[in-house]
Amino acid sequence: MSALWLLPGCGMLAYREGQGLLAEGQVEQGLAKLEEAVKLDPKNAEYRIELGNRRMSIIHRLISSGELARREGRLNDAEKFYRQAQSLEPENVMARQGMDLLVQARRHQLVVAEAESLLKKGALDDLNRALEILRPLLAENPGHRPALNLKARVDEQRAKMSRPETKLAAVFRKTVSLEFRDAPLKSVMEVIARVSGLNFFYDHDIRPDLKATIFARNTTIEDAIRLVLMTNQLEYKVLNENSILVYPNTPQKQKDYQTLAIRSFYITNADVKAIANSIKTIVKTKDLIVDERLGILIMRDTPEAVRIAERIVNLQDLHDPEVMLEVEILEITRSRLLELGIQWPNQMTFSPLQFEGVPMTWPDVKGLTQDTTQVSFGNFIVNARKEDQDGNILANPRIRVRNKEKAKIQIGDRVPVITTTSTSTGFVSESVNYVDVGLKLEVEPNIYLDDEVAIKINLEVSNLVREIMSSSGTLSYQIGTRGANTVLRLKDGETQILAGLINDEDRSTANKFPFLGEVPILGRLFGSQKDDKQRSEILLSITPRIVRSIQRPDMLDAEFESGTESYIGARSLRLSSDEATPKENAPATLPNLSAPGTPQEAGSGGNTSASGNNPSPGTGTPGSITLNWQAPAQVKAGEQFSAVVSIQSNQNLLNMPIMLGFDPQLLQAVSVQEGDFFKQGNAQTNFSYRFDPVQGRVFASLIRQPANAQDTGINGEGSVIKVNFKALKASDSARLQLLSATPEPSASVILPSEQAVRILP
Repeated sequence: MSALWLLPGCGMLAYREGQGLLAEGQVEQGLAKLEEAVKLDPKNAEYRIELGNRRMSIIHRLISSGELARREGRLNDAEKFYRQAQSLEPENVMARQGMDLLVQARRHQLVVAEAESLLKKGALDDLNRALEILRPLLAENPGHRPALNLKARVDEQRAKMSRPETKLAAVFRKTVSLEFRDAPLKSVMEVIARVSGLNFFYDHDIRPDLKATIFARNTTIEDAIRLVLMTNQLEYKVLNENSILVYPNTPQKQKDYQTLAIRSFYITNADVKAIANSIKTIVKTKDLIVDERLGILIMRDTPEAVRIAERIVNLQDLHDPEVMLEVEILEITRSRLLELGIQWPNQMTFSPLQFEGVPMTWPDVKGLTQDTTQVSFGNFIVNARKEDQDGNILANPRIRVRNKEKAKIQIGDRVPVITTTSTSTGFVSESVNYVDVGLKLEVEPNIYLDDEVAIKINLEVSNLVREIMSSSGTLSYQIGTRGANTVLRLKDGETQILAGLINDEDRSTANKFPFLGEVPILGRLFGSQKDDKQRSEILLSITPRIVRSIQRPDMLDAEFESGTESYIGARSLRLSSDEATPKENAPATLPNLSAPGTPQEAGSGGNTSASGNNPSPGTGTPGSITLNWQAPAQVKAGEQFSAVVSIQSNQNLLNMPIMLGFDPQLLQAVSVQEGDFFKQGNAQTNFSYRFDPVQGRVFASLIRQPANAQDTGINGEGSVIKVNFKALKASDSARLQLLSATPEPSASVILPSEQAVRILP
């Protein structure tokens, strides 16, 4: 029996030890102690509840940690958490499901790795195979981020390979020289076709009498075709890598030949209707569907118009700015009360004793004596009271508000006001209305781009002054109110204090003996005086903290070309500059092709056939100038390195504008230095350069000043320029490209292939 009596005490000891172990983080030992306490005292409900709650709390925490680790890709850590949960409760459903999801996640990792390897191969069949193996994965887990990112990269690569414009780019960048006067348009295009190797197909509605006049030197084939066709109200469409369809630029032909694309925009922040109106107004899109429930815009238009709409959506679909308002409201109350003096009885009452409750006559009054009359006086009170009160009522709310939205703070009571209504039939009803009494603050912020906040403030402080009882017995209240309404404009973190809402009362009440109470100092013995001073002031301090502000868009995003009035998204009608034109081959000079019967210039051939083998005057021997790269094969991320362009020339040169290209995401151009080629013989040179960090371009101009009239330039070998780059981030291939070099005197130039630099982590 004594052993049974000791069991509850042992259970309490085990219970306390278990709680201590759990507090120290020793989960298994702590739960074991709690189980021991339950076994020692099985009837104790507190032990059983504590054991169940602790076990469920620990299991829930382990499963939550496992879920987080699994979503972040830390599969080994997730497995450890799930197994710990199963050790505490082997049949836990969530832990078992988590282990099954881990098996699936590891399988998905292998699928993503296989698809990544196919993407690196780059062939179209490999890209299609990568999409095929990703499709089942995304069907099982539509939110798998690595798979979604990889699928987007594969789709982008497939789109680039499927667009014939990218294959035409190399041909389009070749330069030609054109001299035609009133020549038939199809004959001009035939000559361009022979030089470039392009195929032209013509719509049957093109007028056969179209003629073209063009005199251009060193113009790219793309610019020449665009200008010739546009000036004749024609348009073209790329069919494949070497074929172009030419058709009249009329609304009907645009409908027949222009490819339309469907694009869905998921709007997350802005108003869907507002964006739809912007697209209809600017892009002139007619086929536009608005789904307000899901916030989706679906448009059908040309690819150029879709790209303009994308930029409009990106400019408008921005998150709303928010601000945290730190408000401090302080009410300072001071009360001073002084009541001092003697309050004498202010009346004396005589009452007959024998006639109490009986009417009296005048003879009865004459018969009153001292013995038959009762005399009574009021209370004799000595007042000596002084009260001082200082009160501070503080409210310190913090409220987060979205831009141009109202927020309301109310602290106080709702006082009931009863209204009685009676009808002519005698029916009486009562209704209760509530009046808010206390602190009421309404704010409406307006956040600006310069991190300033305009706040519209409405502050009202009310309190009950006194109760008023009507003649019918209805109770009402007198409410005192103080308020302020203003608009402030503050910087982020700036504090503004609003003060001056002061209520100052000074009351003096006296109860004195006539004449004697007016005597200074001694008058206090013949009267009582009460002095009551009350002063209250309300202070409001408000500090805005911008949580999420509006980002001013870059100029490149805020201003962009949108095409022409009749063709939204069309490219600007301009020619490529000499700097941006790669001189891979010598420009082909085409003969003057005149209309029949038109006199030709002296020296111009009248043959309509052309050959690109006729060099223009001043053209040097092909291959006489060769440019090469000198750059390291690999560097580390964060390091700087130099890339040198060297030259071998058999012809004398006086100057050479040059343009380099690089990947601005991987490399940063730091500085450019002039080489020693044009400085040979201690010659004076003019050297200038500029960067385009957005497009990844370096433009340089090198000019040799002739020492005399016989100085025709310099030849030989040397370095042209040295560009210092900084490696930004790791990459297998950061490419450098020499885009153009235009020597003077004119000569053919052999440009080097791309220079690949590996950037190590």
